Amino acid sequence: MLDRYAAGQFAAVVEELQTLPTLDPILEQLRKDGPGWIAADPEDRERRELVAATFALEAARAGAWIEWKVTQRQPRMCLEDIRECYQPLNVLWWKPPPLLLEWGCELLRRAETPRPIERWWQLAALAVAQRAEDAQFLVGDTSIGKGVAAGEIGNTQDEITHLEHVRPRFPDERRFVLAEGIARDRFWTDDAVQAYRALANDPDVGAEAMLRLGAMWMRFGQSNTASPNDGRSQLPESAADAIDQFNAVEALTRDPYIIFLARYFKGRAFEQRGRLEQAEAAYRGAVAAIPHAQSATISLSALLFRSNRRDEAQRLIADMLAQDRPPADPWRTYVHADDRFWPQLIRRLRAEILR
Repeated sequence: MLDRYAAGQFAAVVEELQTLPTLDPILEQLRKDGPGWIAADPEDRERRELVAATFALEAARAGAWIEWKVTQRQPRMCLEDIRECYQPLNVLWWKPPPLLLEWGCELLRRAETPRPIERWWQLAALAVAQRAEDAQFLVGDTSIGKGVAAGEIGNTQDEITHLEHVRPRFPDERRFVLAEGIARDRFWTDDAVQAYRALANDPDVGAEAMLRLGAMWMRFGQSNTASPNDGRSQLPESAADAIDQFNAVEALTRDPYIIFLARYFKGRAFEQRGRLEQAEAAYRGAVAAIPHAQSATISLSALLFRSNRRDEAQRLIADMLAQDRPPADPWRTYVHADDRFWPQLIRRLRAEILR
């Protein structure tokens, strides 16, 4: 498969990977035979390293939604004749996809100075990890101190903490800083707030950082009674702050993906507060940014239907359903973050392999 992938048979190899019920054999064979395959042609070693690492990357993405990790609760340990029991923390096992990512990462990290193509590979690896929706792979146990029921693990020595490997190699890559915030967004929100605010003025990722900060404020804006230790002490008192945040986002970007989400989230915030005219205007703005995107189209149509403008609501839905190739909906992919860049990233890596 490595020979075929190196020869440019990318689609056929990926299709074959997608038919495998498990990636255990792929991981095992890469660990065993990958170094020998790479060393077989010393003059082509760098390209072969990229081939092997990118093949592992594609395999990881093919299996990310099938198998990723297992967190197993351990039985209670009770002493005989003593009514006391000890509950060990959970045990974590990584399945092949994250281990394949780390195999490729370790392979490329052997070079003291990263090659330019490694940045593209690491961005693609981040996209795969975020598609798997597993913050733990990126930053470590997100349930530290929260106990067994919350999923806290005891075998922290087996953590991967992928971003700790990547950040020092690419200290100027702001998408890795943004990824730190996204990984902590739902677990340690004070940390996420700090990461997002640090990027506020960045020309590349500042708009998305502010968008995600606003979305977090919208989620938690009604609760300011959190304790200082639950990761939510810096959140605002009202969703009004989120609306102001979304208004500011559009001045920072021309990216339709970000603009759509800022308008869509703003519509939801207005609707939650009963400000239906403003919600309608925001939803219409989102539909204008990406016509026929499901989330905004349905939200706008529902609002129109409830206000007895049912003909327009029906037309919007009918037009959306009539699309042969409906657009990718940013709201549906929001949780997967950089996975939206996967097509461009993998094309860049494949092009480098064929050079």
